[in-house]
Amino acid sequence: MRKISSVLPEWIATHASLGDHVKPGVGVEYASNERLWYLLTLFCPLLFESYAVVFHPFWIKSEKYLSNNNLQPSDKEFDYKPITWPHFFKLYKEEFDLYSAVEVQEGIRLLLLKDQYWPSHISFPAEGDMEDTQLQRIRDVIVNLYGDIEVCYYYCLLKTTDWFNDEILYRGKLSELEELWIQEDIRDNPSAIFPDTKEWCIVTNYDSDVSYIGG
Repeated sequence: MRKISSVLPEWIATHASLGDHVKPGVGVEYASNERLWYLLTLFCPLLFESYAVVFHPFWIKSEKYLSNNNLQPSDKEFDYKPITWPHFFKLYKEEFDLYSAVEVQEGIRLLLLKDQYWPSHISFPAEGDMEDTQLQRIRDVIVNLYGDIEVCYYYCLLKTTDWFNDEILYRGKLSELEELWIQEDIRDNPSAIFPDTKEWCIVTNYDSDVSYIGG
């Protein structure tokens, strides 16, 4: 894994970095069931045969008993575990459907806010960051299809630890993904991952709770 020039190739630059030509939501009217398709046109280059949307998980506080023998049986520690959109919807007796998912999520959000405070046991999907295991699973599928090739890992300015410097671009094999998690100049997962061949790409905008894959 090595750091290279931070200049993105033209074919992905304006989408991955949200260039000046992209103004989300300005003067655009779309139904709630069209939001996913609208964001696709903003975040992902429209040069692929197929696309997939990756929903960042919800997080639910779970409890587990501590293993320390000095503690009472009732002593617990809490952690958050990821939960998929379909499973989260089921908690509120809603069905998951790609066309209505955004609208249903907003309805659940309003329901949770009916008492004017956010419940402490629920965290909504992270904006701008795919969960680690999600990215690992996608990486493994790509390795099976294309091999352990070298790719570029792009971090927009907001995902760097020093906002006064430039965006950051790393280059390394797909199997080296986890090495990025210990780098001190970047935060979270990449804004975009792509090969030189332009056969596919993964893009996560810093203000979105979904990521896109084109290929």
